[in-house]
Amino acid sequence: MNRRALSFFAAVSFAIISFLFTAPTAFAQNDPAVPSQSPSQSSSPAPTPQTPAKKVWTNDDIRSAKQPSPDANAKPAGTVNKPKPNPKAREAGWYRGQISKLQAQIPPLDEKISQLQAALSGQTVTSTRQYGGVRPDDWRDELSRYQKQRDDIDTKIAALQDQARHDGVPENELP
Repeated sequence: MNRRALSFFAAVSFAIISFLFTAPTAFAQNDPAVPSQSPSQSSSPAPTPQTPAKKVWTNDDIRSAKQPSPDANAKPAGTVNKPKPNPKAREAGWYRGQISKLQAQIPPLDEKISQLQAALSGQTVTSTRQYGGVRPDDWRDELSRYQKQRDDIDTKIAALQDQARHDGVPENELP
């Protein structure tokens, strides 16, 4: 197996190297820039037909090609520039409902966090621990998980309040 892989590698390497050495000579033979002169041609060069210069496009050319003419954007005289309503904008009631749902999740998390902090500080805990799997979690891991959940909820509430502000909902209409 090892010998077969080595011979394959050698064959591929030979093919690549031979291609690299023969490709430049093949391209040089077909290069029209170096015309071959036969003895029957005179020493004066024959006029070659000029090819038109290629257009080099710049960013300005592209922008002007994409933009329609000013007449195409002309509005009828009867229309007035009215601001269009944002179709994705939501009403204050929707934001109130979403924020209220998230705020309702905070008190149970705060209670669990306070119970875990009390247990970790050595105080007596009257509630029983529920095990979700084969082995119980460490209280510190569970505490950090609950704190992360609470931080995520706070982040979501802040994002909803910010989105409501962008959509024009007054702050006094949000919880």
